[in-house]
Amino acid sequence: MNMINTRNIGITAVVLALAATSVAGCSSGSGSGSGSDKQPASESKAPAASAPAAQSDYKLPFVEPGTVSLRVSASDNLYAPKSLTQGLPVWNEIEKRTGVKINWEVVPDSQYLEFINVRLAAGRNLPDLFRLPGSPVKAAADGSIIPLDDLIAKNAPNIRKLFAENPSIESGMRAPDGKIYAISSISDGAYVNDPFGWLIRKDWLDKLGLKEPQTLDEWYTVLKAFKEKDPNGNGRQDEIPLSPDYSYRGLGIFGSVFGLHLFVYSNGYFPDKNNKVEYQWLKPEAKELVTWFNKLYNEGLIDSQFAVNKSEQIDSGISRNVVGVTNHFVNNVNRFNTMMKQAGVQSDWTITNPPKGPNAEPFYEMGPPIGQAFGISKDAKNPDIAMKWLDYIYASEEGARLVTFGVEGLSYTVENGKPKYTDWVSNNPDKLAFNDALRSLGALPTTPFLRMREGFHSAQPVAALEKDPPLAAQVNKVKKYIVPSYPKILGTQEEVEELTRLESDVNTFVEETIVKFITGRSPLTEWDTFVKNTKSMGVDRILTIRQAQYDRYLKALKK
Repeated sequence: MNMINTRNIGITAVVLALAATSVAGCSSGSGSGSGSDKQPASESKAPAASAPAAQSDYKLPFVEPGTVSLRVSASDNLYAPKSLTQGLPVWNEIEKRTGVKINWEVVPDSQYLEFINVRLAAGRNLPDLFRLPGSPVKAAADGSIIPLDDLIAKNAPNIRKLFAENPSIESGMRAPDGKIYAISSISDGAYVNDPFGWLIRKDWLDKLGLKEPQTLDEWYTVLKAFKEKDPNGNGRQDEIPLSPDYSYRGLGIFGSVFGLHLFVYSNGYFPDKNNKVEYQWLKPEAKELVTWFNKLYNEGLIDSQFAVNKSEQIDSGISRNVVGVTNHFVNNVNRFNTMMKQAGVQSDWTITNPPKGPNAEPFYEMGPPIGQAFGISKDAKNPDIAMKWLDYIYASEEGARLVTFGVEGLSYTVENGKPKYTDWVSNNPDKLAFNDALRSLGALPTTPFLRMREGFHSAQPVAALEKDPPLAAQVNKVKKYIVPSYPKILGTQEEVEELTRLESDVNTFVEETIVKFITGRSPLTEWDTFVKNTKSMGVDRILTIRQAQYDRYLKALKK
């Protein structure tokens, strides 16, 4: 099955297939693999819900309030002014209903990996629950986290129900040894209802009499006009036509022109029409694209700091009314317009159709449906309570509503049994953007939660679009172009170690070299040398591992 052609069978089926086989195939789209021929252990496992010790339910609160606390470590609230440590309304309510006091051990998202890796290296005094920095298989092998199967059977009725109704989700969380070591966010509903792509200043296009760009030539014309024709109207050529996030991999969205999956989700690894896994950054078409990037950069059409910029720098450029195009989730058009309105500028951000070429179908990738994982540490003093708490906030309808909709009567109401966002969210009195308003209450957290395509866990993405018909129109505009990325798949410990070692060096070298090509610090006449040197670092071995994994993945997909 060629992943590009999955539109013919529907994205829902593809997402479920990816989740169902992501572990059964014993492969990895993000750093695991060994070429082992051993059959996946998950094929003969017994589901957690059928364990003999299973209980039917638990009662709230779990404990007498104030008698038990849990230490939870994750990125801090993505709305920075309201830290999770401040006692936000959503989490105050969760503490009240469960009886469990939460002691947050959090840092800003950009610092979290370093923060938790230091804790893991020390190997002691770990928080009860924490977001894993990488593969659950590695954390389990290192002894940092404990298996969850028995805890789920005894203490997680809502997770058991979720697994029973969605066996693909359960399969997707099982390691090759058949055990579950972590609970992960599921975001396929969010990806489809909040696609990631190129966002552009439509008001600048209208002012300059330009249409939305589609081909590379049209993109060049638009970016050139943004640079030279003063669309912000201040009499200076201070515009930054294109300010991408994710460095060269953000620019990789343009790979759709050649059918290349170069964005961060797949990062260049993708099967061709014969299901042969390629590293597409080494293809001749990638050279053609990088040559075009170099042209843009030389003419000042790409942000000169694109390789080091973070979202904060891009936001600053947007607020200063100088950025014309960036890449982000479509819901950010409202945030960008709000930021600019606060700066005294009326703007009209919109998502473009994906760039297209003569010989490839345009597409935007959706991220892997199974996302960030949380485990219970070996140092947890109350693992049963930790699992009940995780079950409540993650899979119960009551807990899920709290973490996705916030505070009833303020951020949402219930009509005909369905939650609906209020004007407080969509037209916030403090001028907060939609998601920021929710996060100011503690909703849309950095703990795991579900945004699915069906069932009550699909309510949040649907309700967000219902509250904002113009945004829904933008989503519907590009929804037909959304395709799955290369599957993100757990592997064995041996697979994790080998691909982590090989891909770390390759990724660093490719990033440094592609950026040099784009900025002109290395001439494009050295492309063949770049390909040769990259291959010498183990790309062929990486592809051998990935091919064996992908073959097993396809085999499992047919079952």
